[in-house]
Amino acid sequence: MAVNSPIDIEGIYNDYIDKKQEDNRLKRYKGNESWYHASGAGGCSRKIYFESVERAEPSNPIDEKTKRLLRLGNVVHDDFEKALTHYNRDIYNRDITNRDITNNKKEINNKEKELKFHTEQEIKIEELNVRGFYDIVAEGEEVYLYDLKTCGGYSWKLKFGRKPSFNPSIHYELQLGTYGYAVKEELGRLDGMFLYYYNKDTSMMRAVSVPLTYISRAYLFWKNVNDEHKQGLPPFRTGVSPVQDWQCKYCQFLDHCNPQR
Repeated sequence: MAVNSPIDIEGIYNDYIDKKQEDNRLKRYKGNESWYHASGAGGCSRKIYFESVERAEPSNPIDEKTKRLLRLGNVVHDDFEKALTHYNRDIYNRDITNRDITNNKKEINNKEKELKFHTEQEIKIEELNVRGFYDIVAEGEEVYLYDLKTCGGYSWKLKFGRKPSFNPSIHYELQLGTYGYAVKEELGRLDGMFLYYYNKDTSMMRAVSVPLTYISRAYLFWKNVNDEHKQGLPPFRTGVSPVQDWQCKYCQFLDHCNPQR
């Protein structure tokens, strides 16, 4: 039987999340408000306009429950980053041929020994006014880009279940393609891109390969956004503004936009 707690632990945690969000905003976005966010790739053109051109304050902030869900994603990202930092420090270029993991021997081939991870690196595509932070780049004989995505059981089922969604969003793929364009420009090559899903309900993980063609598709998306925004606030166009009608009620700029219903 649930009882009322004499101490508001939930409120304390919500305040902590708010502080972490503000710290992250100041660290990542303060002074860069006019840049488009790479994470917005494939999103509503009007929303992107309010966020980066008008720099409007969100009129419909997300609720506390959603903030906690998003925080879980941040915690998982932080853990993966620490794991890869550990790999760089303790495994990268070590002169060994095998190591013991949970009492099981694992051979490390030369390619893995020469692998190094880069995590949470800033990218800027000045010609498109796009800025962001990729999750993981694995650099060795070949270069691979990974973006971590946490999801709940329902979203996992829609993507990997027996009856996957027949109308999947390509938002994540275009976001990854945006990072891919910058990584390829910086390192001179990119051999593969992957979305790496983590199920928050079951801890299952699965990698999904994303075709490199999404690099050019992402470039075209941001080129069109730039061209459209030069004309002012984009008109309502289903498939573009918004991408899908149901997204409007969850938009933080809903009151600014006043979508047609």
